[in-house]
Amino acid sequence: MTETSAAQTLASRFDVGLFDLDGVTYTGKNAVPHAAEGIRTALANGMRVAYVTNNASRTGEQVAEQLVSLGMPARPEEVVSSAHVAVGLAQERLARGARLMIMGGPGLHDAVAKADYFTVVQSADDYPEAVIQGFFPEVNWEALSEVALAIANGAMYIATNLDKSVPRERGIMVGNGSLVLAVCNTTGAVPLSAGKPEPEIYRMAARFKNAENPLFIGDNLDTDVKGAVTAGIPCLHVLTGLASARDIVLVEPARRPTYLCDDLRGLNEPYPEHSRDDDGWHVVGDRRARWTGTAFELGGAQLTDPLDLNTYRALAAAAWAASDAGTDAKALAAAVPELTVRRKSEH
Repeated sequence: MTETSAAQTLASRFDVGLFDLDGVTYTGKNAVPHAAEGIRTALANGMRVAYVTNNASRTGEQVAEQLVSLGMPARPEEVVSSAHVAVGLAQERLARGARLMIMGGPGLHDAVAKADYFTVVQSADDYPEAVIQGFFPEVNWEALSEVALAIANGAMYIATNLDKSVPRERGIMVGNGSLVLAVCNTTGAVPLSAGKPEPEIYRMAARFKNAENPLFIGDNLDTDVKGAVTAGIPCLHVLTGLASARDIVLVEPARRPTYLCDDLRGLNEPYPEHSRDDDGWHVVGDRRARWTGTAFELGGAQLTDPLDLNTYRALAAAAWAASDAGTDAKALAAAVPELTVRRKSEH
């Protein structure tokens, strides 16, 4: 974790917040607790926002409408989706007027139409030069098979994203990556991917906001955090979506976030610095943790207790340092039970 002044909030340290949607601002049709409050306060403190999503099924207008209905400030032009990046990838590789087949929802169709670059075709029998596959709930065997046929006819294969799952109100459901995998299994093709964790979507969002010092906020280690690391953009992880506190503590360097919090309230609270003392204790605020070589010790707490935020941060720092020093991953995993993180006021 990066060391920051105890007096600084993340909203004051970074000029633009790039927010993931599913699992960070909302889950399905429901707002994530404290998300609206966190974003509104960050805006009031001077942070500008953009919403970055791998979901290419909806237009910017539709996304902004949902966010506003949940109490979050949003405009259509603040939404950057993998559909925009997918269209850009196709434009870079194909001449104007090239035949393009689309399998996706309104967001992808809207991005293609606004580009005004391609000749859109409906069938593999039209020999498209490329096919873009994006998530939409109505996908069926017929549509997936049409993509496979287009690829067999020579079409370049572009996927808006490769998320295997998406969080919804009822639980974790099938994502676009799982549907893409069906086509890959059929054709042997490997698609170009436009969405997270590929770095271009982060860079596009940062360019769009003229960000000098952006912060990405996400919940998914495999997409959000890994992509931010690849793009060289600091990342705040929140525990409102896919990855658990235990996942964070045990994660390898390529998927490690820069900052840790429970939810978006953390943007507007002083983020304490991390230090390590001569006895091997990792200290965050008034909390500490260390790896003894066989187990983790916490100052004044047990791993099975509900952990406050700074104990969680100290534990993650201790685990990451132990891993980086060569401690076997299986030994670390065996030493960490499922973790519960709660604020002091919620204990």
